[in-house]
Amino acid sequence: MIISLHMPKCGGTSFKELLKGHFKWRFSKDYDYPIHWSPGKRREEAIQARGRIKRRHRYFYRYRFTECIHGHFLPYKYDYFYGRDGNRFITWLRDPIERLVSHYYFWLRTYETDKPKPLHRRVVEEEWTLRQFAFSEELKNVYAEFLWNFSVQRFDFIGITEHYEEDVHYFANHYLGLSGVSVPKKNISPRNSKPRITDEGLIKELKSFHARDYELYDYALEARRERMETNEKQQATGWT
Repeated sequence: MIISLHMPKCGGTSFKELLKGHFKWRFSKDYDYPIHWSPGKRREEAIQARGRIKRRHRYFYRYRFTECIHGHFLPYKYDYFYGRDGNRFITWLRDPIERLVSHYYFWLRTYETDKPKPLHRRVVEEEWTLRQFAFSEELKNVYAEFLWNFSVQRFDFIGITEHYEEDVHYFANHYLGLSGVSVPKKNISPRNSKPRITDEGLIKELKSFHARDYELYDYALEARRERMETNEKQQATGWT
């Protein structure tokens, strides 16, 4: 089974379309939206969910017949499956500052007044600025918060959003046995809908504030570099 963690604004919606198309009825989505909960609540929920899965996974339809789970959740929820029966954990990461900017403008653009989620409501109705959003404790080190109690080294594949098309092709070939896949693109921000942060002083502050996320992102970049080097060597020698 593939367990695919959808980090907010890292291309996960587009990637979901590829997974759904491939696995069809064997695909299951799981959107807990932990970013809207307090750290204590989301961790407690993950602990409880892990316990339920450990005790009863053989009786849950999702875990008996599903071959791919994708969504917003703390991967510790599925910790019981790690290292068992060929299960694989995958995710995508993006430059943390770019992710923050995209996330902020996405929330402004998609706010639904009839059923807002708690943090989304606060950001929009309290009229947070981009700076407030980027330096808020609620959104500090989003990657690290999602990966609570679940090491980044456990992931079999980490795609990089900035190399989305190339990494989708690599994933499809090596994990799904597909070649020449069309690359789906969903939930893409409209062109020129968000500015870039270019102030070097502000960038330095943000990198310090989100230092844990940059450590994770740098790890993913290095893992990708090694993966691509290995892939190039295998292609050069005729191995796949």
